[in-house]
Amino acid sequence: MKTLEQFISNATVVLAAGGEASRFQSVPGANGIQKAAFLLPNGETMIERTIKMYRDLGLKNFALLVYNHAGSVEKLLGDGSVMGVNIVYSYDPGKPVGRGGAMRHAIEAGAVPKGNFLIVHNPDDQIVTNPVEVLREAILAHLARAERGAIGTAIMVKGTPYEFSGFQVEDDFVLGAEMYPFIHMPTHIGMTIFSPEVTEYFERLFSLTEKVDFESVLFPELTNEKKLASHFIPDNSWISVNDQKGLKKLIKAIEEENSNMQQE
Repeated sequence: MKTLEQFISNATVVLAAGGEASRFQSVPGANGIQKAAFLLPNGETMIERTIKMYRDLGLKNFALLVYNHAGSVEKLLGDGSVMGVNIVYSYDPGKPVGRGGAMRHAIEAGAVPKGNFLIVHNPDDQIVTNPVEVLREAILAHLARAERGAIGTAIMVKGTPYEFSGFQVEDDFVLGAEMYPFIHMPTHIGMTIFSPEVTEYFERLFSLTEKVDFESVLFPELTNEKKLASHFIPDNSWISVNDQKGLKKLIKAIEEENSNMQQE
């Protein structure tokens, strides 16, 4: 089994930052910039927070998949030297092709090295509780599962709150009602760790003309081959920031994080 140090020295973090983020456009000040580059009240952005998490564990090489409002991301981060990391950019080939096509394009263009471990992460999926330790455990989990044949490890929580009212119904009558019930179903948090062998799958399964997110194609393929593993993180460690509600949750978590640091 490879060590954490061996993984870190031979890994590229791939951040998907090219989507339209149509639901997020209703947030004041969000128009004209990429969602991951939206300025938070504490002066950070989601993509900077994500990069910092990986950097603080020792990962330094990043590939950014960009398209919509790419200039706002590149202007913010440049080559990464301001954060002490190395950043290369891969632009979708002429039109949006989803994360599947974007990954294939980045691999073929050399932005994502074929021989590296990969961590593919959506920056709007924020890790907010002990992020470096959560990341460390996730990588070690993947290395252990790779010894058992896994090529990918999907990082998950054990369940999520349902966004609507939930009801128990029998014979046309409501027997129970609950606002925002917690649904106990493993949920992918937009973060996946891959062994180097995965690049062949991206090259084989995805085209550069169709818009497809890789999870809908790659995950079933790896599942059928029994090569997709799972690793659970604490439910309260993840916030998905897709709209104003998610943004408010993140801002609150950051405030609590800063308060705890001041008390230490």
